[in-house]
Amino acid sequence: MAGFRLALVSLTALALVALPASVSAAPGKTPTGPTRLGFCSGDDWEPELAHKGTTVYVVTTHYPQTNSCDPGAAAPNTIDIQKSTNGGVTFGPPQVVFNGSINGVSYPAQADPVVAIDASNNVYVSFLGYGNSGGHTDIVAAKSTNGGTSFTAVKVNAKDCKNCDHEKIAISPGGIYIAYSQAGNHFMSRSTDGVSWTQATVSTTGNVAFAEGMVVDTNGDVFTSWGDCRSSNCTGTPAADYSVSRTLSGTLTTTFTTVGTGDQGPDCPFSSCGFAYFGAQSDIAIDAGRTLYVVWQDGQVPTTRKSPPIVNLSKSTDHGATWQLVGRVDSKGNSSAYALFPTVTAGAAGTVYVAWMDDRNGSPFDHMNGWNVWLRTSTNSGATFGATQQMSTYDSTRPESQPNGFVFPYGDYFGLDVNTCGSPELTWGEGPSYAGPGHTLYRTLC
Repeated sequence: MAGFRLALVSLTALALVALPASVSAAPGKTPTGPTRLGFCSGDDWEPELAHKGTTVYVVTTHYPQTNSCDPGAAAPNTIDIQKSTNGGVTFGPPQVVFNGSINGVSYPAQADPVVAIDASNNVYVSFLGYGNSGGHTDIVAAKSTNGGTSFTAVKVNAKDCKNCDHEKIAISPGGIYIAYSQAGNHFMSRSTDGVSWTQATVSTTGNVAFAEGMVVDTNGDVFTSWGDCRSSNCTGTPAADYSVSRTLSGTLTTTFTTVGTGDQGPDCPFSSCGFAYFGAQSDIAIDAGRTLYVVWQDGQVPTTRKSPPIVNLSKSTDHGATWQLVGRVDSKGNSSAYALFPTVTAGAAGTVYVAWMDDRNGSPFDHMNGWNVWLRTSTNSGATFGATQQMSTYDSTRPESQPNGFVFPYGDYFGLDVNTCGSPELTWGEGPSYAGPGHTLYRTLC
């Protein structure tokens, strides 16, 4: 579930390339390696995270996997949640979010979880519910009032969805917001209690739309990044359009501005991968000074289909009314490497963190080994970036982990946030192939 792109503005800007650096932790702290979450045998896919204070939640999609080290992993496909109460140092075991019926409908398949926490410490997890006859895919919103111990759930979408997808969630003083799509329909739903939802179609542009990320400003307005395929198979030059929508707090009134366009992504090296797996992707962040940032994938040669992907950064200093290309921010170095799945978060005014995966260390260079997660930090709104930090590390206990990196990205998005200490925290998936079974990792620099 990705896309492609070509920048609206000139793409002559070169990457601010830096060599990998040692990992920097928060002042006075010793950096620790990644923590494996989920089940020891896998199969845990596409994690996301949220935190409030020292409480951290990570959600994943779990698929059945039998292994003698971990019999519980054979449980059916569910969305699972894990909780830390010490800032991500340790986590409790995975717990099922919700596998009951909603209005008499049960979902044999679940995927694409996102998580958020409101001011009263209620936990919200949204995900796709599907697998029934007729091909319907619903957006499910689950709510916990007891710190993630148990959840109730409702259906969010107002009508039947054949292919509702890629839901994202944000908590605003004006309500709980979930963005999602079906074909070219861009949907926004709002609730004041997590139980009753009102849906609006906020745009019908593009052929296949994807909500990619959501943030909230100090006014409570909600900003959503979108990556929209121009064709049903996400091919062409350009192949996708990147935009940001602004939804006024307490309403569903939404306007859009354009960020850029993107190239068709390269082919996945495995025989079967998800829709446009190496295609267009974006994410959005906002700093304490209300500067908005969007990272987005494009082709290294944006006029050439399937060109090796790179990561660009754009920003807005006028609340999303206009966007300026800051430049290329990945540091993959090797022109044949793929820089994929960009994500971004921000902290104090001017401080922005960008993370992505690339296979610069591949040997042989076949895009089926040598993958790692990388992080860069800027304290001047992206004008310059510090040295690249490698977040993933070799773990001999996991078959997908090798000395030069992991075999393949397990899922086409991952989580990045600023932890309570003011340093980044990340969660991502590593696998032996697209099909897995893979593992979820979490790392904090606090």
